[in-house]
Amino acid sequence: MAKARAREGVDDKRIDDSGRAAIKWMVALTSGTMTERQLRDFDRWRSANAGNAEAWNRMSGGLQPFEVLAHSALPRGTVSRLSDAPVRRDRRAILAGFAGLVAVGGAGTLSLERFVPLQGLLHDRYTRTAEHDQFELDDGSKVVLAPRSSINVALSAEERRLEFLNGRMMLEVAERDPRPFVVDLGSFRLDASAGSFVLDSRDGRLAVSGLKGSGTLEGGGRRLNLRTSERLNYDGATFSRSKVDAEVEASWTTGFAVFDDESIAAIVEQIRPYYAGFIRLSPEVRDRRATGVFNVFDPVTALDTLVRSVQLKMTQTAGIWIKIEA
Repeated sequence: MAKARAREGVDDKRIDDSGRAAIKWMVALTSGTMTERQLRDFDRWRSANAGNAEAWNRMSGGLQPFEVLAHSALPRGTVSRLSDAPVRRDRRAILAGFAGLVAVGGAGTLSLERFVPLQGLLHDRYTRTAEHDQFELDDGSKVVLAPRSSINVALSAEERRLEFLNGRMMLEVAERDPRPFVVDLGSFRLDASAGSFVLDSRDGRLAVSGLKGSGTLEGGGRRLNLRTSERLNYDGATFSRSKVDAEVEASWTTGFAVFDDESIAAIVEQIRPYYAGFIRLSPEVRDRRATGVFNVFDPVTALDTLVRSVQLKMTQTAGIWIKIEA
C-alpha cells in the first residue's frame, strides 16, 4: 500500500498543493474519459483561488510537458530516456520499453501519447508533438519531418530506401548518385528522381506532391507518373490529381503554413500535430474554405485566427480541449 500511495502522489518538494492537484487534473483530462460532472469539478477547483489558476496555467501552457508527465504514474526514468534517446535506436530495447509502458497502462501512458506517439519509438526517426526534425542522409539527401511523423532508413549498395510510416515529410533527393531512390509507402512505393517532394500519410489517406523533379507512384496494379507542381491524392479507394504551388506546399517547414482556398478540415488537420490537446471540429464547418498564413508552432492562436477569418466560434476548455463550430 505504501508503494502504491507513493507512486500515485507527487513527492517533489518544489511543487505545492496546487501544483500537485494540477498534475492530477492534467492526467485526468488527457485520459479522454472525463465526465461532464468531473469537468464541472475541475472548473470549480481552477476558479477556487489564484494559486490553483496559476498552477494550472503553468501545467497546461506546454512549456515543460515532460515535467508534468514525469509524475503521471509512468516508470521512473521513462521521460528522461525519451528525451535523451540517440538518433539510432536499439529496436529490442525500444520494444522492451514499449511493452513496459503498455503494461503500466492507465492515464499516465495516455498522457504521454499526447506528446510522444508511442509507436514512433520503434522506428529509426520520429518526432514528438510540435517538433520538426531536419536531417541529412548519408547520400546527401535531406529530410524534414513534421510533428508526430516517423520513418525507417535503409541505404544499401543497390538502392536508397526510406520507409515512410506516417505523418508528413519533405524529401529532397540528392543528385549525382546512381542508386535508385525508393520511398516505401505500405501498399505503394514512390520511385523518385533527384528533386523535392512532400508526402503526407494519415488514417489510410496518402498525398504525394512533386515540388521539383519527377517520380512514379506504383502499387495495387496501378502506376502513376508524378510531375513537378502536381499532387497525387489517395483517399483509400481512388486516386485524384491536382496542381500545387511548390512554395505553398513546402511552407510548413518554416513554421508558417500557407493555405490557399483550403477546407477548414484540411487546415485543422495540419495544425493538429502541433497541439498536445484535443481538437473537435463540428461536421457542418468541415467543408468551409479559408486562405491565410498561420504560425503552426502557436496552434491555439492559429486556430483562433482561422475561426475569426470565416466567422466561426472556438471554445477552449481547461487549456487542452478546443471545439470549433458555427
